[in-house]
Amino acid sequence: MEITNIAGLSEPIKRLIEVISRGVGNISEPYLTKKNADAKAYEIKVIADAVAEGRKKLTQPEYYNGKVNIILAEEKPDSVPTLQNRMTARLEHQTQCNQQNIEAICANAAEELSQETSAPDEKPEPEWISRFFEISSGITTEQLQNIWGRILAGEVKRPGSFSLRTLDVIRNLSRKEAESFVKLCNYVLRSGDKMFFIYPKDTIFANKCGLTFNEILPLKDAGLVFESELEYSFNPSKVGETSHLIYGPLIIFIEREKDTLKLGSNVGLLTRVGIELLQLVNIQPDMKYIDIVCKSFNKEGVKFAFAKIKNLDGEKIEYENKTYKMP
Repeated sequence: MEITNIAGLSEPIKRLIEVISRGVGNISEPYLTKKNADAKAYEIKVIADAVAEGRKKLTQPEYYNGKVNIILAEEKPDSVPTLQNRMTARLEHQTQCNQQNIEAICANAAEELSQETSAPDEKPEPEWISRFFEISSGITTEQLQNIWGRILAGEVKRPGSFSLRTLDVIRNLSRKEAESFVKLCNYVLRSGDKMFFIYPKDTIFANKCGLTFNEILPLKDAGLVFESELEYSFNPSKVGETSHLIYGPLIIFIEREKDTLKLGSNVGLLTRVGIELLQLVNIQPDMKYIDIVCKSFNKEGVKFAFAKIKNLDGEKIEYENKTYKMP
């Protein structure tokens, strides 16, 4: 079914249809329906399995126009399919697999946008659209397809959210690296435009927050975390002043009961690519980690508290009642 009448669809879905049309051509129902995309994935898998089985048992299975033609050994013709035929079969199989990958990603994007009600006037750049579909057509695993779907949805909601460099980095991201990054995001703090995580002096999270140093190393190689540790610090403050850190849905307060010198701690810093990808992760706060943060910045005359954020609009933050922590 061709989607020709888009009346009644939300603005974000209309914008998604426009982006897909510019990237890969006409829109059909499977692009925006996840169950249809899943069914197509199953169809492709069945075909691929049949071809693989044929290679084991038969002389030369043929694949053309979505059908597998199996030639039994005793029915083997005098000549095998020509090089041209084999090349055509391979290219068609690859094209169908790429199509299935794109449809699964677009279905994930539509699902992500299903609750949105408005779209900005600005639109994703043509070069970005072209690069996105060029790369994403080769994404085969379900978890990574979900990530690419959320990237497409994020770019529709706010063009410029994901740079071309970020697309190239994600292209080479393994499923294990993606899992480690999601895990790391649950320990990322924000202060202004800086996104970082605390390196405790006695251990690198191991046995405390469930994240090991060996899980962080590949993220440095992937370009999501800077190679070197840095020191993040708060400037000297007067009595009564308060600094804060954003931790997912929470805000951590650092209150001065007396004049204090600089407060600092060793941190790992996310790169620009890492910061862009952080948008895709719903951070699940770990209360043990808040204890580590408090200990890292602790000095005499400093009190710590946290609260759930009710509304965050730039630097304007509304929050619920504070809970004080002992460092």
